[in-house]
Amino acid sequence: MIERLTDAQTVGLAMAILGVMFIAGWLLRRIRVLRALYIPASVVAGFLVLALGPQVLGRITGTNGLFPSAVVDVWRVMPGLMINVVFGAIMIGKTLPRPRQLWQAAAPHALFGTFLSLGQFALGGAAVLLLLEPVFDLPPESGSLLEMSFAGGHGTIAGMGELLTDAGAPELIDVGLALATISMITGVVVGTALVRWAVRSPKVTVMRNSVPEATEDYDVDRVHVSPADQRPVSDAGIHPATFAFALIAAAILVAVGLLWSLRAAAHLFSSDIFDTFPLFPLAVIGGFVVQWVATRTGQAHKIDKRSVAGISSVALDALLVCAIGTMSLTVLGSNVPAILIFTVIGVLWSTVALLWLGRRFHPTHWFEHAIADFGQSQGNVATGFVLADMVDPERRTSTADDYGYKQLPYEPILGGGLLTAMSVPLITGIGLPAFTIASFVLLVLVGVWGMRRRNTNRSGA
Repeated sequence: MIERLTDAQTVGLAMAILGVMFIAGWLLRRIRVLRALYIPASVVAGFLVLALGPQVLGRITGTNGLFPSAVVDVWRVMPGLMINVVFGAIMIGKTLPRPRQLWQAAAPHALFGTFLSLGQFALGGAAVLLLLEPVFDLPPESGSLLEMSFAGGHGTIAGMGELLTDAGAPELIDVGLALATISMITGVVVGTALVRWAVRSPKVTVMRNSVPEATEDYDVDRVHVSPADQRPVSDAGIHPATFAFALIAAAILVAVGLLWSLRAAAHLFSSDIFDTFPLFPLAVIGGFVVQWVATRTGQAHKIDKRSVAGISSVALDALLVCAIGTMSLTVLGSNVPAILIFTVIGVLWSTVALLWLGRRFHPTHWFEHAIADFGQSQGNVATGFVLADMVDPERRTSTADDYGYKQLPYEPILGGGLLTAMSVPLITGIGLPAFTIASFVLLVLVGVWGMRRRNTNRSGA
């Protein structure tokens, strides 16, 4: 029966089954352990797809599992498409303050987030040079895998698939997806433990007075909108969700135009550097252009940020389910040592940086602000909001607003931005040793900048 379906019908069937898996993951997430760990329903659904698919159930029964191979093929390519929707939506609906006002609010978060990402590049590169390449034969391109997976996430890894394949390291896609999955879980689990420690510790002053209970609702799946971006929406003669979809589509088209222009310009100089460059980092710029036009033309008030975030959430959930559900267990099995080493480095780095340097970047309410950056370095933007709300449930600090503003200067560059996308070509071009040294140098420079800026602000207050 499946063989008689057209390509369009197969895609439709894949989407319908995906919707059912969303519900199944949501129901399974009601299990107390999963709910207490704040594991997103999409992650649960992804593992369910993996278990019921060809690699687990299929291998046991000698079949393709519960899902037709054509459906799995559709799911396999969806993450690389959905990431463009997620990144295209980042800037849309954002309040665009004056540059000076934006930097004043976002600078501590942007600098600390950059510090964490550069540390992931530097430590990941050092681990590959000293251990993972000589002992476990990992390719040099894996030096950027820690930042791509921890700060970037599943979508970044999927979007970088063509670049990694072109570099001769396709196995890093599955390793990166595994690391991204682990980091989402460690981000919430370790982050929650850090919040509990901060509430109990006499050395740290936080807004929360009592330890978070497992029954409290801190849902990573909830749409998170910073207070500065919440505004009443006027009747524009079009449904807010439809208008949001149109703007995201426009952002992606702007990104396509930018990418084609870059490729054409590179070809004039006989270069193919942008031939396999991913679209999603440019989608952030496309979203900024769309939002800027809407602001300049006085139409920004018609954008419903919750509708934009809702569409982005659907795309992100679909991305997570498909990415986790189609991971190659064979590749993961042969790279377990590398996955464990990267995980230990990633978790320890973010934790030590938070506890040791968080207060040196953030001038006031340092823990509330720094824990949000910790969450983003371990999972995604939503994880940062969850941890910030956990430690400051009444939002008595400016964390939610400042963390939201952070995405404007940070997302286009790191955590899946242009520098993240350029990391693999840079390693291929200049070599991993030079890339690692450059990352360490930039790490020190950003660290000094962030800490000196904090001290200057405090002395001038």
